[in-house]
Amino acid sequence: MTRLLAFLAAALCVGCSAYQLGGPKPAFRHVEVAPIRNSTSRTGTHAVLHGKLLEALAADPRIKVGPGEALLEAEVVRYQRDGFTTKTGDAYAFTSYRVSFEVRCTLTTDGGKRVLFKDRAFRSVATLQIAGDPAAEELSLGPTLFADIAAQVREAATTAW
Repeated sequence: MTRLLAFLAAALCVGCSAYQLGGPKPAFRHVEVAPIRNSTSRTGTHAVLHGKLLEALAADPRIKVGPGEALLEAEVVRYQRDGFTTKTGDAYAFTSYRVSFEVRCTLTTDGGKRVLFKDRAFRSVATLQIAGDPAAEELSLGPTLFADIAAQVREAATTAW
Protein backbone atom coordinates (compact mmCIF):
# COMPACT_ATOMS: atom_id res chain seq x y z
CA MET A 1 0.00 0.00 0.00
CA THR A 2 2.84 2.43 0.82
CA ARG A 3 4.52 1.62 -2.48
CA LEU A 4 1.33 2.48 -4.33
CA LEU A 5 1.02 5.79 -2.47
CA ALA A 6 4.68 6.59 -3.12
CA PHE A 7 4.23 5.79 -6.81
CA LEU A 8 1.11 7.98 -7.05
CA ALA A 9 2.86 10.88 -5.28
CA ALA A 10 5.86 10.61 -7.63
CA ALA A 11 3.59 10.47 -10.69
CA LEU A 12 1.72 13.55 -9.47
CA CYS A 13 4.95 15.49 -8.96
CA VAL A 14 6.30 14.55 -12.38
CA GLY A 15 2.98 15.28 -14.09
CA CYS A 16 2.67 18.76 -12.55
CA SER A 17 6.31 19.77 -12.93
CA ALA A 18 5.69 21.54 -16.26
CA TYR A 19 2.90 23.71 -14.85
CA GLN A 20 3.61 27.45 -14.93
CA LEU A 21 1.66 29.93 -12.88
CA GLY A 22 -0.01 32.54 -15.11
CA GLY A 23 -0.28 30.49 -18.27
CA PRO A 24 2.03 30.03 -21.24
CA LYS A 25 4.66 32.59 -22.13
CA PRO A 26 3.37 35.21 -24.61
CA ALA A 27 5.23 35.99 -27.85
CA PHE A 28 6.36 39.36 -26.41
CA ARG A 29 7.18 41.02 -23.08
CA HIS A 30 6.30 44.63 -23.92
CA VAL A 31 3.24 45.84 -25.81
CA GLU A 32 2.37 49.32 -26.97
CA VAL A 33 -1.25 50.33 -27.54
CA ALA A 34 -1.53 52.70 -30.50
CA PRO A 35 -4.11 55.51 -30.38
CA ILE A 36 -7.57 54.02 -30.94
CA ARG A 37 -9.42 54.90 -34.14
CA ASN A 38 -13.20 55.34 -34.16
CA SER A 39 -15.15 54.98 -37.39
CA THR A 40 -18.58 55.00 -35.73
CA SER A 41 -21.00 57.82 -35.05
CA ARG A 42 -20.61 57.26 -31.30
CA THR A 43 -18.15 59.88 -30.06
CA GLY A 44 -15.80 59.40 -27.12
CA THR A 45 -15.56 55.64 -27.44
CA HIS A 46 -11.88 55.62 -28.37
CA ALA A 47 -10.78 57.12 -25.04
CA VAL A 48 -12.78 54.62 -22.99
CA LEU A 49 -11.53 51.67 -25.03
CA HIS A 50 -7.92 52.85 -24.81
CA GLY A 51 -8.14 53.03 -21.01
CA LYS A 52 -9.74 49.60 -20.73
CA LEU A 53 -7.11 48.03 -23.01
CA LEU A 54 -4.31 49.52 -20.91
CA GLU A 55 -5.95 48.24 -17.70
CA ALA A 56 -6.49 44.74 -19.08
CA LEU A 57 -2.98 44.38 -20.47
CA ALA A 58 -1.36 45.84 -17.35
CA ALA A 59 -3.21 43.26 -15.25
CA ASP A 60 -1.24 40.44 -16.89
CA PRO A 61 1.99 39.98 -14.90
CA ARG A 62 3.79 38.40 -17.86
CA ILE A 63 3.83 41.56 -19.97
CA LYS A 64 4.51 45.27 -19.58
CA VAL A 65 2.59 48.05 -21.29
CA GLY A 66 4.79 50.51 -23.16
CA PRO A 67 6.99 50.80 -26.23
CA GLY A 68 8.76 47.62 -27.12
CA GLU A 69 8.32 44.41 -29.00
CA ALA A 70 4.61 44.43 -29.90
CA LEU A 71 2.13 46.98 -31.22
CA LEU A 72 -1.62 46.69 -30.75
CA GLU A 73 -3.76 48.75 -33.10
CA ALA A 74 -7.52 48.94 -32.60
CA GLU A 75 -10.48 50.57 -34.30
CA VAL A 76 -14.07 50.81 -33.11
CA VAL A 77 -15.84 49.78 -36.32
CA ARG A 78 -19.41 49.22 -35.22
CA TYR A 79 -21.85 50.63 -32.74
CA GLN A 80 -25.39 49.34 -32.83
CA ARG A 81 -28.49 49.93 -30.73
CA ASP A 82 -31.53 47.82 -31.52
CA GLY A 83 -34.83 48.35 -29.75
CA PHE A 84 -36.75 45.29 -28.66
CA THR A 85 -39.78 44.53 -26.59
CA THR A 86 -41.47 41.56 -25.00
CA LYS A 87 -45.00 42.97 -25.24
CA THR A 88 -46.95 42.76 -28.48
CA GLY A 89 -48.40 46.28 -28.19
CA ASP A 90 -45.03 48.03 -27.61
CA ALA A 91 -43.77 48.07 -31.21
CA TYR A 92 -43.25 51.85 -31.22
CA ALA A 93 -42.32 52.48 -27.58
CA PHE A 94 -39.10 50.64 -26.82
CA THR A 95 -37.99 50.46 -23.22
CA SER A 96 -35.22 47.94 -23.83
CA TYR A 97 -32.32 48.04 -26.25
CA ARG A 98 -29.56 45.69 -27.28
CA VAL A 99 -26.37 47.76 -27.45
CA SER A 100 -23.27 46.33 -29.11
CA PHE A 101 -19.78 47.40 -30.09
CA GLU A 102 -17.36 45.73 -32.47
CA VAL A 103 -13.65 46.46 -32.38
CA ARG A 104 -11.12 45.23 -34.93
CA CYS A 105 -7.54 44.77 -33.75
CA THR A 106 -4.17 44.04 -35.28
CA LEU A 107 -1.23 42.83 -33.19
CA THR A 108 2.28 42.81 -34.65
CA THR A 109 5.76 42.18 -33.30
CA ASP A 110 9.30 42.71 -34.60
CA GLY A 111 8.54 46.17 -35.95
CA GLY A 112 5.50 44.97 -37.89
CA LYS A 113 7.28 42.05 -39.57
CA ARG A 114 5.43 39.35 -37.63
CA VAL A 115 1.63 39.54 -37.54
CA LEU A 116 0.04 37.69 -34.62
CA PHE A 117 -3.48 38.63 -35.71
CA LYS A 118 -4.84 41.09 -38.26
CA ASP A 119 -8.25 42.82 -38.29
CA ARG A 120 -9.57 40.36 -35.74
CA ALA A 121 -13.09 41.23 -34.58
CA PHE A 122 -13.98 41.47 -30.90
CA ARG A 123 -17.60 42.07 -29.89
CA SER A 124 -19.57 42.76 -26.77
CA VAL A 125 -23.34 43.08 -26.31
CA ALA A 126 -25.44 44.29 -23.38
CA THR A 127 -29.09 44.93 -22.74
CA LEU A 128 -30.12 48.43 -21.76
CA GLN A 129 -33.39 48.89 -19.93
CA ILE A 130 -34.33 52.53 -19.70
CA ALA A 131 -35.32 53.61 -16.19
CA GLY A 132 -34.37 57.28 -16.18
CA ASP A 133 -32.18 59.35 -18.49
CA PRO A 134 -31.72 57.25 -21.66
CA ALA A 135 -28.56 59.05 -22.85
CA ALA A 136 -26.78 58.76 -19.49
CA GLU A 137 -27.76 55.13 -19.07
CA GLU A 138 -26.51 54.28 -22.53
CA LEU A 139 -23.20 56.06 -21.88
CA SER A 140 -22.80 54.05 -18.67
CA LEU A 141 -22.73 50.82 -20.71
CA GLY A 142 -19.58 51.82 -22.61
CA PRO A 143 -17.04 51.04 -19.89
CA THR A 144 -18.61 47.63 -19.22
CA LEU A 145 -18.74 46.67 -22.89
CA PHE A 146 -15.20 47.89 -23.55
CA ALA A 147 -13.87 46.10 -20.45
CA ASP A 148 -15.29 42.88 -21.91
CA ILE A 149 -13.70 43.58 -25.29
CA ALA A 150 -10.37 44.46 -23.64
CA ALA A 151 -10.42 41.15 -21.75
CA GLN A 152 -11.00 39.33 -25.06
CA VAL A 153 -8.12 41.21 -26.68
CA ARG A 154 -5.78 40.44 -23.77
CA GLU A 155 -6.68 36.76 -23.96
CA ALA A 156 -6.02 36.67 -27.71
CA ALA A 157 -2.79 38.67 -27.40
CA THR A 158 -1.26 36.60 -24.61
CA THR A 159 -2.20 33.15 -25.88
CA ALA A 160 0.81 31.05 -26.82
CA TRP A 161 1.69 31.34 -30.50
